[in-house]
Amino acid sequence: MDLPALRLQWDERLDADPSLDRSGCLALQDWQLRHGASFDGRPLCKVLRPAFITPAELEAVRDICSHTIGAIRKVRRWMLSGRAWPEALQLGEAARDLVRIEPGFERLGITSRLDAFATPDAFSFVELNAEAPAGIAYHDVLVGMFEGLDAMAWLRERADVRPLPVSGWLLSALLTTYNEWGRGAGKPRIAIVDWRDSPTVAEFRLLAERFGRAGYEAVVADPRDLEFRAGRLVVGSKRIDLVYRRVLVEDCLARPDEVRALVDSVRERAVCMVNPFRAHLLHRKRLFAHLTDPGTPVDFSVQERAIVAAHVPWTRLVGESRTTDPQGQEVDLLDYVRGHQEQLVIKPDDDYGGHGVCLGWAVSEAAWDEAISRALAVPHVVQKRVPVASGEFPLMDGSGGHQRFLVDRDPYVFRGVLGGFLTRLAAGELANVTAGGGMVPTFVVAGR
Repeated sequence: MDLPALRLQWDERLDADPSLDRSGCLALQDWQLRHGASFDGRPLCKVLRPAFITPAELEAVRDICSHTIGAIRKVRRWMLSGRAWPEALQLGEAARDLVRIEPGFERLGITSRLDAFATPDAFSFVELNAEAPAGIAYHDVLVGMFEGLDAMAWLRERADVRPLPVSGWLLSALLTTYNEWGRGAGKPRIAIVDWRDSPTVAEFRLLAERFGRAGYEAVVADPRDLEFRAGRLVVGSKRIDLVYRRVLVEDCLARPDEVRALVDSVRERAVCMVNPFRAHLLHRKRLFAHLTDPGTPVDFSVQERAIVAAHVPWTRLVGESRTTDPQGQEVDLLDYVRGHQEQLVIKPDDDYGGHGVCLGWAVSEAAWDEAISRALAVPHVVQKRVPVASGEFPLMDGSGGHQRFLVDRDPYVFRGVLGGFLTRLAAGELANVTAGGGMVPTFVVAGR
């Protein structure tokens, strides 16, 4: 399947569709708001073409993800070996208290997302979101919007087309983990837990509806609505068996009194929680430093080493040290970072949403020096710049115009298996919905 030609033909169909004038596009934006495909009150999709992937590309990414997650699992075991691992990971006392809580099952990254950029010549992972990756329900709702376009009907006459729904993968991962946890009986009642003023609250409602249609009662609950009494976690009059945690560890640390019922119930194994607090360790960006440093004492398989070398960029924890550069030559790390600004990016070890990211090629030398100073004061990583993709998309504004966006393709991984993608579009250099970016759903397209 020639995807570039397919995209051009799709856009030509859009141009010929009179229903996609300004009023028609406004109706699509309103459809998103009415169906919950919104972030902080704005429609999530700004364009009229979804992402397409071939079956061969899908299988290749599935294999890459499998081996990458296998390598990450080995690094995680090494990180947690020895009694001093909380100190070695530079965790504060309160964070240590949370991540020491035994979750009741072995696997930590039940639901995760590998943030990546795909080009014709490279597929590069830049971060792992292993705490509370968003966008799952949004993706599936946007599938429904694109299914209703005349262009999709035209495409189905010429090719085999199928969406990659993600919510079912999430529910399956939650239930499998609940069974491993082993303390419940029958169908669990699920609580999706985050602050009621979260910008992604619309997604929580979508997930609760999806779980309900599958036969599992689900409620959306603010941590302040939870109570731990008589050995049970409850919200109102309802006992909760399984928590799908969307509230971040950093929020739990900042507001301990407001999450006390949740923390106490997990500590006492009165409730199964996914992802566990300990998944915060995988969420930290130093994970990729351990993955790519040949000095990490982990026995990777030959395939794992090859996959990591090809798809995980050189990453190091910033500090006064000797290390190897991307070519394998021994260097002073800080000298290397100062001398290769155009090829590097500095990121906070423990943050999200693009906060504090410094792109060496986009800032002055003075700003780069300031970023290095911050990185020496508070844990940061430095990472090699990766090839990024961009593409022109037809705008959802009735103008018939196109705009070029930065595009990332982020695999959702559930219990080690690829379940779908978050494909984000950004006008700037950070593909992030929190920073104002948008997203499109993914369809698999095969020639007949």
